[in-house]
Amino acid sequence: MNMHFQPSFRTWLLLSILAGLFVFSGACATLSPAEKKLLAQKKYEDAQSPGNSKKERYKKLMEAIRMEPKEPLYRVGLGDAYFKDGKLDKAEKMYLSAIKVEPAYATSYRMLGRLYMQKGQWDDATHYLKRALNQPNVINPIQLYNWLAYSEYRKGDLPKAEKAWLRALDINDSDKIRLNLALIYKEGNRLDLAQASLLKALEMNPKLPSAHFALGEIYYQRNKFGKAKKHFSEVIHLEPLSEQARISQEILNKLSARK
Repeated sequence: MNMHFQPSFRTWLLLSILAGLFVFSGACATLSPAEKKLLAQKKYEDAQSPGNSKKERYKKLMEAIRMEPKEPLYRVGLGDAYFKDGKLDKAEKMYLSAIKVEPAYATSYRMLGRLYMQKGQWDDATHYLKRALNQPNVINPIQLYNWLAYSEYRKGDLPKAEKAWLRALDINDSDKIRLNLALIYKEGNRLDLAQASLLKALEMNPKLPSAHFALGEIYYQRNKFGKAKKHFSEVIHLEPLSEQARISQEILNKLSARK
């Protein structure tokens, strides 16, 4: 007697699901390189949506990397996501892997330099920031020189910090760069240079409290109390709740007591 197997509804459902998986898997396996590239780009763009959770963002970026493993942008993107979330060791690994797949991708070096600044690893920071500056078609070199100068400053190398900030000014003048430069001049007791740099910074931006404070200190040190009073008063006016305003008020009180 012939017996015919009659699959249950549950069995048919399972077979249907498996068939769908096979079709889907086959479709993914047969994607052309151009299709994979477009799909990876879509995953990357979707990951930038502000509505994503951290887990969703990581997942989409990982999928983009799997589809286009030689594209450094997606590796840097995942590194940036880790960096933003404070996962610095994971971010570091992604930036290093981006350099491995594409050594000429300048953003990898930029972000590694910034990451090492965050970690306080100043030797590593200067190394990668210099490598970023040596890449072709550098984006925002002023920012890189500013970071490099600050890293050199934190290493205690004032001449190299000065050189980097001067290089930034050669590209484009900036009140904040001039303020930074003035502060290292002031620290090195090169008060004429510090004063000139601060005056130039305030000419560009009269509402720069730190420049007023540093200039007030220089004038006070040089016994030019009238000018010092003017700049300390401006600090209090611009940022009345700041620590610099508190110190400025103390100095103004001393100057008033001298009369």
